[in-house]
Amino acid sequence: MSTNRAHVYLFQFSDKFGDEIYLPYAVGLLWAYAKAVPAVAENFVNKGFVFVRENPALIASRLENPAVAAFSTYVWNWEMSAAVAREVKARYPDCLIIMGGPQVPNADRLGDFFEKYPFIDIIVHGEGEYAFAEILTQQAGARDFSAVNGITYRGASTAPRPRTRDLGAFPSPYLEGIFEELFELPYRYNAVWESNRGCPYGCTFCDWGSNTMQKLTTFLDERIVKEIEYFGAKKISHVFMADANFGIVPRDVEIAKHLAKTKRETGGFPTKLRVNYAKNNPDRVHEIAKILNAEGLDKGITLSVQSMDDGTLKTIKRKNLKFDTISSFIKKYQRDGIYTYTEIIMGLPGETYETFREGINRLLEAAAHDTVWMYRCTLLPNAPMNDLDYREKHQLRTVRTPIALVHTPPNSDPVPEFEDTIVETATLSRAEYKRMLLLAWALQTFHSLSLTQMFAIYANEVTGLGYTDFYDALLKFAASRPDTIVGSELQHTCEKIDEAIEQGGNWDNTVPEFSDITWTFEEASYLRIQLERDRFYREIGEFLGQLEAAGVLSIEPRMLEDLMTYQKALVVKWEGDGSTELDLAHSIHSWYRAILTGGRSELQKGHFRVSVVDPFQYGGDRRRYSTEIVFWGRRTGKLTYKKVEEQALDVSGVILPGVYDTVERQRA
Repeated sequence: MSTNRAHVYLFQFSDKFGDEIYLPYAVGLLWAYAKAVPAVAENFVNKGFVFVRENPALIASRLENPAVAAFSTYVWNWEMSAAVAREVKARYPDCLIIMGGPQVPNADRLGDFFEKYPFIDIIVHGEGEYAFAEILTQQAGARDFSAVNGITYRGASTAPRPRTRDLGAFPSPYLEGIFEELFELPYRYNAVWESNRGCPYGCTFCDWGSNTMQKLTTFLDERIVKEIEYFGAKKISHVFMADANFGIVPRDVEIAKHLAKTKRETGGFPTKLRVNYAKNNPDRVHEIAKILNAEGLDKGITLSVQSMDDGTLKTIKRKNLKFDTISSFIKKYQRDGIYTYTEIIMGLPGETYETFREGINRLLEAAAHDTVWMYRCTLLPNAPMNDLDYREKHQLRTVRTPIALVHTPPNSDPVPEFEDTIVETATLSRAEYKRMLLLAWALQTFHSLSLTQMFAIYANEVTGLGYTDFYDALLKFAASRPDTIVGSELQHTCEKIDEAIEQGGNWDNTVPEFSDITWTFEEASYLRIQLERDRFYREIGEFLGQLEAAGVLSIEPRMLEDLMTYQKALVVKWEGDGSTELDLAHSIHSWYRAILTGGRSELQKGHFRVSVVDPFQYGGDRRRYSTEIVFWGRRTGKLTYKKVEEQALDVSGVILPGVYDTVERQRA
């Protein structure tokens, strides 16, 4: 073997969250395969993985005579990768710059790519393991890159490369020990992980199925088991599973069981698993969810509906489960104590403000009260939605804004990243899109984050007021009362939305009273409201009074008092005021629990004692509260206290048999 091997550097930039960062899995895969190819091993040495975002010039200055610089890119690291590649090329003109990953355009969508990025030599389309090894082989020999399929070399594209059927040909970077030196650095690591590749669906907003819409291919069982054990042994905190549809094949149940077993045996590792669940295998996904939830592994179960409108679903080439099935599984998860969150995309072609509004209402009436996450629709380079004919047909208009990398210090990134958000379509004007964002903000701030959930549920269940009608009314109240907290938050959010859409501003916010990181609009509003919680609920009382005066809400004074007392007590508090006992005149807790699990319970009158246990005891620690409850806890239902008991008492205060309910959902 030559002692004068050329230097290869592998780049996959990731964001740090505190001292946590992801291992560079994608480029690890490239090197795990390439190093076993004789021509590569003979002529090249891996001089290091570069994955921490820093000043591009500083990064380039640390390199030692690089011959090859290879980058794995996606929307969250493209600008950083390009900036570093530009610096490397300027310092080392002979260095071969290779870009791969979902962010590089397909061969039929190149446009002026190489004019914009003249410092890039080669882009790799699709899977990169074979192509990367072949590029290195050519670089060491004849340098005839036309012999490498699936790439574009300085504007000239070669023949497409078929998808790999035998994933066993690709060694695991984890099991090959490729990352061992990284564990000497002062980081706690998260990991990206695959058990299969491929997606049988072709949703137009996604570049997943569009690039891999063929038969599913799987990694070997033995590899999967060993990688799980690796995560446990290396004390990996969070594992992001990159499968498109976990639960789509029967063996995924066994994978879940081995993950749970490993966490038990290692004393807690991996800590959490984030997956993309299969949308058309609800029973298997439910079985997997129960296994993961029992060990506190899951970060909440995702129900990805994206839209509730049949016309929109047809436009984006997506087929959901029947609504009755979705509804029944939401309630089943509730009964099993498993937290769910439902995903909706805002701004999809075919969607209108009214279909969006009605879809949200249907979800909430199906008991999707845990969380409805509402995302902005962004255009990905290789998604079918980004096809020119598709864009023109549906009149898609976008704005370019900084990507919302929330929960990181503001303005700390040396190179900002950007995304293209759809703000107009043939069925949705820009003004209607802004209304959609405001309704989403209200629903997420006040309902999903549980500040007014109890009142909206009562209004719907007892007086038949629609959920979106309730929050539309709250928005009108806020607009008419800028002197209130909710009015101030509405005004602030309107300004942020206008700034983002009209001026390319940020989609995040800061709340320095709690921490030095950024938050989504709804999270920031939630935290600011927590600083004046009592005043907020007094103003909500005024709002409810207006609804009653308008004849759209009927509520007795004592019922309102009980609802207010219970709602305020249920919200987790940063002050950490300990356990609370409530004396109520209605069986609100058992009634509320029955609704969440899809049942029905009459609101009884009498004397009811409700005990609310505070397991957190934050004692005024705002930073820890905001991190654990809002940042980490939002996906796992930690915004409200879970250990709650209700007891019926007779007139003398003696406990009566019958109404008694203890709930403790979701492990820490």
